[in-house]
Amino acid sequence: MKHILFLFLFCIAFCTTAQVTNEVAPRSWSMIQKSTEQPAPVILPAIDIQGLINENVQKPNGLSDKVLKVGQDISVAFDLYNSGTWTNLENGDRIWRLNVKSVGSYFTRANFDLFNVPEGAELYLYNDDKTDHIGPYTSSENQDDGILGSWVIEGDNLWIEYFEPARVRGLGRISIDSITHGFFDLFESSNGFNSKLNESGACNVDVLCNPNFNSNGSKDWSETRTDHLNAVARILIPRNGNLFVCTGSMIANTANNNTPYFLTANHCLDTTNGAGSNFNSSNWSFGFQWFTPTPDCATFSPTLGPNQPTRIISGARLLANNDDSDFALFLLNQTPPSTWNLYYAGWDWSGSIPAEQLGMHHPNGDIMKLCRNDQAPTSQKLPPSAAFLFRDGINLEIWRIADWDYGVTEGGSSGSFLLSEENLIIGQLAGGGAQCSGRFDNNAEDWYGRFDVSWDSGGTASTRLRDWLDPLNTGSQKFEGSFASNLLSNQEVLIQPSIRIYPNPSSGIFNIDSDQQVAYQVFNLNGQLIVESAAGLSNNTLDLSSAANGLYFIKLTANGQTVTKKIIKQ
Repeated sequence: MKHILFLFLFCIAFCTTAQVTNEVAPRSWSMIQKSTEQPAPVILPAIDIQGLINENVQKPNGLSDKVLKVGQDISVAFDLYNSGTWTNLENGDRIWRLNVKSVGSYFTRANFDLFNVPEGAELYLYNDDKTDHIGPYTSSENQDDGILGSWVIEGDNLWIEYFEPARVRGLGRISIDSITHGFFDLFESSNGFNSKLNESGACNVDVLCNPNFNSNGSKDWSETRTDHLNAVARILIPRNGNLFVCTGSMIANTANNNTPYFLTANHCLDTTNGAGSNFNSSNWSFGFQWFTPTPDCATFSPTLGPNQPTRIISGARLLANNDDSDFALFLLNQTPPSTWNLYYAGWDWSGSIPAEQLGMHHPNGDIMKLCRNDQAPTSQKLPPSAAFLFRDGINLEIWRIADWDYGVTEGGSSGSFLLSEENLIIGQLAGGGAQCSGRFDNNAEDWYGRFDVSWDSGGTASTRLRDWLDPLNTGSQKFEGSFASNLLSNQEVLIQPSIRIYPNPSSGIFNIDSDQQVAYQVFNLNGQLIVESAAGLSNNTLDLSSAANGLYFIKLTANGQTVTKKIIKQ
């Protein structure tokens, strides 16, 4: 439990605001004249494309684990000193550019084995005709292990650009160990009669379509849909030299704060490499709020909309996962900016069978879609005939959706939530046989790992959800979701004005002044509990005279609300 609290405290104290988007133009576009000599492209070796494409066909019996392979990594060894070209600017700033081409690739992606840049420096990626770009990646994306995975860029000619201000000249460290060759078209393409923004089938329903079209149920899903589309992200997952796509969502916790927990499916991971703190997801990327305001609703017409998500978070830490319900819970490496106002979805671990359900996801890596089921699902074990899809499939506890009433799921939808009619997460997509047959689905089933099993399965913090999503130990079976703006408001109004710590820094004695009863726990940088006090008098004295000088974290709880602050012993 100490490690759980430390992760929470560490994130609150150090997670910074991310602004990685495609809305900021790279510096060279305005700072370097067109007449300046351009670096020649580095041509990468060819790979077996057809063999990779063949791996995406459906598994035996028409079943799939709903994860989608989209690219393969090509090993390289590029850095600021052995590759690319530096251009010095008049004011002493400079720009490094590298041009890499993987012939025939639908998209490219850079994988950094070392990314550590100083404050003020910026990294951008874009294609040769400048129709797609992403950035800036800044010091906010620096991670302890130095690893970073970029978002995908359309086309086979990738430019990587690093801007370094004069005041931090020579301080940046950037090394690229592989470039992803995208063999699956994640961008607009035409496949005969079905031309979509991406590659999902014609029966898929864009998320802003009427969620109650031809419904046999009583639930109006409109508000639920409008809220929860702000929770969903398309995930890019490097795994064993390949790139995969899954879906997942932000999820709330009972402390009612902005801790950036993210739920998806366990089979999206390479779990052979271990779980918990042993699993490295620093190079994962999460693209939020990707949907179109001009929806296509299960027709053969093309979806029109943005080709890419514009809001990207890089890196995460795996906190808990389990085969019993195929769940994985992550802590994003950065708290999403408040301006995004993401939705932190609520949940239900009661195990009650819902009468109607709704899902939202990125099928085949496509722009966000929805699916709806008007009948109660079945609570059961995974069918034995499908156990081969999962490492421990024979023990997988699922909600079985016999047939979708509107929309469907496909590869890339893995990890997407299933909502009950109470607007609460009751599971995440594990797999199934459902897919499109023209404008309609094929009447096959899908399976979702059950949230009630995920809640307490395995008996430890690294195998269950309850330690993370109920840090206050309320025992609540159901918890409603909230927008980030509401969570921020709760933290500011209910906690911060009523608790004051002074002096800070201090030589050892800190006063905790509150108009309420307050409990506190103090942790060092290693996550070790130093001292704690149960709720007592409204005025408390914290004595750290015997502790070593340095930075500590204090978690304060008053009136059911929790806030974390930094204190300094000097």
